[in-house]
Amino acid sequence: MLGAIGSKDLSDVILFEVSSERVLTFRNMVRSNSVRFTTNDTLLKKPISQYVGPSLDKIRLTIILDAQWGVDPQIEYNKLIHIQRDGDLVSIIVGKTAFGTYRWRIADLSIPKEQIDNTGFIRRSEVAVSFEEYV
Repeated sequence: MLGAIGSKDLSDVILFEVSSERVLTFRNMVRSNSVRFTTNDTLLKKPISQYVGPSLDKIRLTIILDAQWGVDPQIEYNKLIHIQRDGDLVSIIVGKTAFGTYRWRIADLSIPKEQIDNTGFIRRSEVAVSFEEYV
């Protein structure tokens, strides 16, 4: 197992793996974090910046769903839609590393249907997922 996106419901867990029977991976993973400042106006002087605290961390990645590698794209991205619409919180694990102190929510999900066969079965898709830390 390369990693996982884990929900409270075991049927919604997405396992990243590479085996002789199945390949489910991701690419372009980016974690970003920032801090918050506020600006206080002052009379006849420059405004004063004040540190407020950390912002919520974000993670973006692209999940590669390809039927030729033993993955059913429809089933896997239905899991992501289910997690997002129900407001479920997930853990993000890559290797032995769990990301973040808290859990994550799916903030944005883009699902292009790249290859569809003559029966309407989705053969391949690269799903762009954006997660936001949930405190």
